[in-house]
Amino acid sequence: MSDAFGQIIADKGLNVPAVVSRFHSASSGRYHGRARVEGGNFAARFLTRLAGFPAPGEEVEFQITTQPQGSGQLWSRQFGRSSTTSHLSYDRVRGCAVERFGPLQIQLGVRMQGAVLAVDVLRVSLLGVPLPKWLTPKSASREFETPSGAFGFDISATLPAIGLLIRYQGVFEVPPAR
Repeated sequence: MSDAFGQIIADKGLNVPAVVSRFHSASSGRYHGRARVEGGNFAARFLTRLAGFPAPGEEVEFQITTQPQGSGQLWSRQFGRSSTTSHLSYDRVRGCAVERFGPLQIQLGVRMQGAVLAVDVLRVSLLGVPLPKWLTPKSASREFETPSGAFGFDISATLPAIGLLIRYQGVFEVPPAR
């Protein structure tokens, strides 16, 4: 079973790079790599640390584990000693992915930008209450195939009133489908 992004890719008939397709087609997996992590100002770093994201660093060991849970998948991200977990599911009615970090619910859309899968924040709710635009993070997140065939990611979020919350970039290998 594909994850939520894989279901959107299939429903929209998006032509994504092979490694991106393999990653989002897997029902579970554990992937290792390295990431570069950037943080914003003091307020941004405070908020992202509360969510379990790491402090800024170069060549940070990175692991992502995905596994089925209920109607979606549990995504666990480990950056060195810091970890954060979310639940990702597909909302077929809205045609979007829904990622939950505790009481925070983020609706995400995907689209192609050339050979890159772009992920956009559509809406954010806290405890079921939609946040106003000035409290809604903007995303410039991308997934792509590196020249060596690895899975590349460049995930970032900014908040209008604060600026950069976090940006992490890196690569990991996704084995061929069996």
